[in-house]
Amino acid sequence: MEIGAIKDYYDRYVQRQVLAGVNERHHIILDLALANGLRKDMRVLELGCGVGTLTGLLANALSQGHLVAMDLSSESIDQARNTLASHKNVALRVGDVVSAPLGGPYDMIVLPDVLEHIPLERHGLLFRQMKAALADDGHILVHSPDAWYSDWLRANRPETQQVIDLALHLPDLLQTISQADLSLLRFQRHSIWTRTPDYMALVIVHPPDVQGYKPSPLPPPTAGSRLRKVLSRIADRTGLKSQR
Repeated sequence: MEIGAIKDYYDRYVQRQVLAGVNERHHIILDLALANGLRKDMRVLELGCGVGTLTGLLANALSQGHLVAMDLSSESIDQARNTLASHKNVALRVGDVVSAPLGGPYDMIVLPDVLEHIPLERHGLLFRQMKAALADDGHILVHSPDAWYSDWLRANRPETQQVIDLALHLPDLLQTISQADLSLLRFQRHSIWTRTPDYMALVIVHPPDVQGYKPSPLPPPTAGSRLRKVLSRIADRTGLKSQR
């Protein structure tokens, strides 16, 4: 699908986003960012910010930092500018997140339920773009519906589907991450709308410097630490709990 057609779709999607407002999903993404090291003085990039629903939450968390938020839809960015006018630490940009210059380096890059709306053949370029924009110790946070939930929505609630709505499978994502010379640090599934985990989050980083890595040996075990390990094994086998 042509980028122009995708842009037109999201230009028409603005009011739907405005009416939906902030919900549990946005708060969970913010919580995930905080749990993975987001600090108030960081420089953060949000890709696919839409009308700025999550952007406002991130901006509040970055009281001494700076947030760059980008979206393909100029209408969405116009709405975000009106909504976020009081947030002086936010720079809003119109651009194709796959091909537009991203700037950087950023301490964290956040993709809030946006990767599934980008054509699959462009994922590789997007991840290479993010790698180039990521600080050496930075983190990429990708949040997306789990593949089974995307398939279920497509079959049972087609009215919820956007112009592009992919089911993202972890093996494919891992391959794309690896080919971009990035590394998966953390993966989790969690529930937002259903009892069965319906969303997933990936935390992605630069791969470790294996050549420069110097392992720090553990100190030799003491008699006390050896005894504690033995007692712990016995407790595990017998079902007894330590009284320490």
